Amino acid sequence: MNETVIAPRPRRTTELRRRLLLLSVRSHWHLFWSTPADRTPAARVKLRRRAADGRRARGAA
Repeated sequence: MNETVIAPRPRRTTELRRRLLLLSVRSHWHLFWSTPADRTPAARVKLRRRAADGRRARGAA
């Protein structure tokens, strides 16, 4: 028998699809991803530092 007929359908597909679209738009327009590859703007450096600070804070706790 065909596996697609047997496979259960996920619930809340519309909600999940909308969430995925929202996250895709956010990541597309985020400064980290929307800058040219040959430059490293201050926003990208700031994002890296914030991530590093978060890792340090979790390690110290």
